[in-house]
Amino acid sequence: MKVWEVMKLARREIRRGHFQRSMALITGFSAVVSGFEAYVQHDRGAFEDKWMWTPIALTGPTAVVSLAALASERVAHKALPVLSAVTVADGVIGFGLHLRGIGRMPGGYKVGQYNVVMGPPVAAPLLMCTIGATGMLAAFLQRETLNSANLDLATTVGNLHFAPERRIASGQFQRPLAATAAFFAVIAGGEAYAEHMRGSFNQRVMWTPVWLTPPMAAAAIAAVASERAARDVLPVVSLVTLGDGLLGFMLHIRGILDMPGGANNLRFNVTMGPPLFAPLLLSSVGLLGLIASLVRRKGDS
Repeated sequence: MKVWEVMKLARREIRRGHFQRSMALITGFSAVVSGFEAYVQHDRGAFEDKWMWTPIALTGPTAVVSLAALASERVAHKALPVLSAVTVADGVIGFGLHLRGIGRMPGGYKVGQYNVVMGPPVAAPLLMCTIGATGMLAAFLQRETLNSANLDLATTVGNLHFAPERRIASGQFQRPLAATAAFFAVIAGGEAYAEHMRGSFNQRVMWTPVWLTPPMAAAAIAAVASERAARDVLPVVSLVTLGDGLLGFMLHIRGILDMPGGANNLRFNVTMGPPLFAPLLLSSVGLLGLIASLVRRKGDS
């Protein structure tokens, strides 16, 4: 099958809500990336609070269940949404604890401009919620068919009792997914700003995720209101955001290797250097926006 035929088939599958396995795989990968980042960041704080272990403890089960969902539709529908909801709750709790941690620093929020930058990364736990969002989304989607003869949309959707579930299963959830992408774009951009402020923006490329945040959020919000914006603007901005996250990942690898000792001092450099996988969380925002541009709006045929 030619590349363009594969892309056409993939686009059709996404528009019909047939990409459960793909979304489960994204969830599992995101869980590993986010769990690793949580471990590194909390290792800096010597795990002085037991709550710091919770995102790491959730990483393994979430990754395993996500992989199991590739083989079992039952796991995708039953176990994956439960773990996803727990992950969202843990991210919200972590956000509250990070706010508390900043408030306990000398001067508290009276010197918030310093403490927010140098204290626990305030928005990082909320980025864990992207794992929960993709996992819960996967739970309501349908399995990839890869063959037009196997499409049985009416039967599958008819078994779902709630309207939101039916819309997701049939691929008609463009507006809520675009709004979700806008929310996480602001979170990811704010976190990138705080992290790069620690490094005094010593390279111009460190500004790119900050510069991309307003257009990414604006494009996603416009997609909520306008189908044309969802079709023509959102995919372009989302691809740029996805690419910028991948570029940042490579630059963070270079930054770690450029630290004293390089690859021979990897454990220390990964812990104390630029957060290795953090830029991929920006890529996940671009991926959400790209998927939002491909699915349908409520009522579309």
